[in-house]
This record gives sequence, C-alpha cells and structure tokens, in this order.
Amino acid sequence: MVSNDGLVKRIADLERELAELKAQLKPREPFKPRFEMPRFDPTEGMRMGPDAAQAMARVVPDVKGQKFSEHAWSQTRMYGPGGFGPPPERMAQMDKETGRRKEEPQKPVPAQDTRSPQTRIFDDMVDYWAGGPNDSSKLK
Repeated sequence: MVSNDGLVKRIADLERELAELKAQLKPREPFKPRFEMPRFDPTEGMRMGPDAAQAMARVVPDVKGQKFSEHAWSQTRMYGPGGFGPPPERMAQMDKETGRRKEEPQKPVPAQDTRSPQTRIFDDMVDYWAGGPNDSSKLK
C-alpha cells in the first residue's frame, strides 16, 4: 500500500510533467483551405475606352421621358390561350351546359346490396360468432 506522502509526491510529479508537456504544445493554426476558389466575375479584365463607351451609349435611346413603349409591351406581354380548343367564352358555356362544374357537391349514393337472403343470413352468423371481416378479437 502507498502512503499519503507517496501519493502527494506522485501527484506533484505528474502535475510538473503535465506543465512541461503543455509548454511544448504549439497553438492550433486556423483552418486554411489548400487552394482558394476563384470568384466568378464575367467582367473581370474588361477594359473600354471612354470613346467606345460613348459610342455604345449613343446607340441606346434615352427612355426616361417616355411613358409607354408599344414595342416593349408587344415583346413582353403574356399571350392568351393557344390555338388548341375552343375560346374561353365557349368553354365556359359548354361547362355550364354539361353541368361539369356545379356549385354544390354531389351526395354519395350508397352501394346497393346485391347479396341473396341466404348469403345475408350466413354473413350475419359469421359476424356474430367470429366478428366482422376486420375483427380479430374473437380469434384464438
């Protein structure tokens, strides 16, 4: 068995050794990627003289004073339905005539029981003794 003095000495030695090892440690360097990803810049390296920029500006008309451009509107407007099928007015009339789109939902029609009387009696007996088709509480 080791005495208290021995434990105290051993702890002091371990703490001194730990302090020496901590002094040898280098601080961790921040993460640096192996290579830098280039940023995409389509205008990088483009140079234009002032006379070329002025010539380009003269080609484009000044539209600040204009309120409406029919040409721009005709190029960007959304078109109506394509040439396939009837026009929207005729389609709405056809829907109304055929009753495809009604305001109130239709009530479900109950299924008709087409079993014979003997089959109904037999099914009632099975339900009573063995439970329904999904009842497994009476099965052992």
